[in-house]
Amino acid sequence: MELAEKGVSVAVVRLPQVHDTERQGLISPLLAIAVDKGVSGYVGDGANRWPAAPVADVAKLYRLALEHHQAGARWHAVAEEGVSAKAIAEVLAEGLGIPAVPIAADDAPAHFGWMGMFAGLDMPASSAWTRDVLGWQPSGPDLLSDLRAMDYARWREAARV
Repeated sequence: MELAEKGVSVAVVRLPQVHDTERQGLISPLLAIAVDKGVSGYVGDGANRWPAAPVADVAKLYRLALEHHQAGARWHAVAEEGVSAKAIAEVLAEGLGIPAVPIAADDAPAHFGWMGMFAGLDMPASSAWTRDVLGWQPSGPDLLSDLRAMDYARWREAARV
């Protein structure tokens, strides 16, 4: 926004957990932590939510944002307003064949390392304005479907090395 204040015509696309069956934003590091710890953790009751969008839908939004540029706009690339941390941890656990477990908030920094500052955050977001103005219509798949479709064998193999 400093550039906008200097007269540069800028717009921002705010990203959620951008996902496909290979990478998932901050969830990819959670997957590595789960492999390392032998459990797929979530903070507290796991009700905190993270927004998400599939990479192909995010790419379409970037195209629309460029085609219909509005200086100073802040577009939200959110297909799902919030997926619970517990649901994410449970799908990761199922894929890895490990338990999903609650982690006390006080223990989150030790368990999650640098991810501890993010793991318990409730970060729902809406793309209603983005959809209305640009006509952006995400078509999926949703985050949990991509997580279920992942090849967990490579993650399990990395843990054996």
